[in-house]
Amino acid sequence: MTRPRSTTIVAERALVDAGLVGPVRLELDGRHIVSVVTGPAAEQGAAPDLELRQGTLSPGLLDLQNNGSFGADFADATPEQWAQVLAGLASHGVTGVQPTIITAPLDELNAAFDRIHAAQHRHADDPVCRILGAHLEGPFISERRKGAHRAECMLDPAPEALDALLDNPSTAAVLRTLTLAPERAHAVAAIRRLTARGVVVSVGHSDATAEQVWAAADAGATMTTHIFNAQRPLQHREPGVAGAVLADERFYIGMIIDGQHLHPAIARIVYSAAPGRTIGVTDAIVTAGLPSHTSLMFGGQPVANDDTGTGRRPDGTIAGAGIILDEAVRRMITSGLDPAMVLASCTETPARSLRSTRLGQLKPGALADLVWWDEQWQPRRVWVGGTEIRAAAPYPQ
Repeated sequence: MTRPRSTTIVAERALVDAGLVGPVRLELDGRHIVSVVTGPAAEQGAAPDLELRQGTLSPGLLDLQNNGSFGADFADATPEQWAQVLAGLASHGVTGVQPTIITAPLDELNAAFDRIHAAQHRHADDPVCRILGAHLEGPFISERRKGAHRAECMLDPAPEALDALLDNPSTAAVLRTLTLAPERAHAVAAIRRLTARGVVVSVGHSDATAEQVWAAADAGATMTTHIFNAQRPLQHREPGVAGAVLADERFYIGMIIDGQHLHPAIARIVYSAAPGRTIGVTDAIVTAGLPSHTSLMFGGQPVANDDTGTGRRPDGTIAGAGIILDEAVRRMITSGLDPAMVLASCTETPARSLRSTRLGQLKPGALADLVWWDEQWQPRRVWVGGTEIRAAAPYPQ
C-alpha cells in the first residue's frame, strides 16, 4: 500500500461527466483531485507518475443498497467483520457504501445503527470502503409487497415510531436513506419530517398507486428502491410505483443490476426511460462474495446463494444479490449496455442523489477514489482517498 501524495495520472480513457473520454490527466494532491484535463492537452507537460494506456479509469463505485457481504450482515456485524467487509468491498472497487438494514423491531434497528455509527468513526481515516450513512429499508413498508421482510415487524411511520428511532443519537447521526410505502398511515407526514432532517426518502416495498407515489414526491420523496421488485407493477391504466417514478423526473431510480432481479432488457428500458436518474445497486446480502450454496442467516431467516449468485430463502424467495457491485457492472456491460451509462449509474448518479460533491466524480475537489478497469471490466487498481490498495483477484469468467 502506498500513502497518498501529489500524483499525476494519465489515462487513455476515463469516465468524466457520464461519458468515456480520453486521454485524461488527473492531478492528485493527497486525498483529493485538484485538476482534470481531457483531450490532447492531457498528454502535454511533465511526464506523469502513472500512465494507464489500456482499460478505463473511473471514480470509485458507490453501492447505496447493500445489506452485507463476505459473511458479514450489517445488522449485527462485529468490529472484525466490519473491517473485513469494508476492506473486501474496496478491493472490488466499491469505495462507498450505504449499509442497509431491513425490517426488524425498533430496538434492534437502533442497536444496528449504534454499530454502524461506531464502525463509521472507527474506519473514518482508513483506506477502505467509506460508510456513507445507513439505509433503513423498512419497517414502514407494505405487507402485500414484503418480499423477504418479516411482516410481523412492519408498522406505520407514526410520530411515536419515528421518535423511537430519531431519539437514538446514533440513528439520528447515520440515517441517510429510508425506504417506506407511502400508502401507509402517517407516511406523508413522515416523509416531510424525514426530508426536513436531510434524510433521502425512497418509495419501496409498496403497493401504492401512482397518485400516492406522486403525493410522496410532493412531500419530498426523491428515490425508489429496487424498481419493479416488491412494488405495484407498471400497468397501462394504473402506472403503479414503477410507472410513477419512471414518469416523474423528481425521482432517482434504484435498480438491482445483477441480471437476475431484473432481466437485462428491462434494465435497458429503465436506463433509457430515466437517463441520468438510474442508480445501479446490488441489494447484496451476507452471502455476497462467498461460494454458492453457503447457508447463513439474514434478517432472522436462512439464506443461501444459488448458482446464479442470487440469495434465496429456503422456499425460493429472493432475499438479495450474492455478488459485489463490480460483478454487477460486468454483467450489465456484457449484456450489451453502454459502459459509460452503467458506470455513471454506479458513481456519478448515486453521488448526485445524495447531494454529494466529493464522491463519485472525476473533478477538482472530489475525493481521489479511483478504479482502473482492464478490458474485461475487472478492477485492476483501486485508490481510496489517494491511497492505492490491493485489488481483488479477477472474478472467474
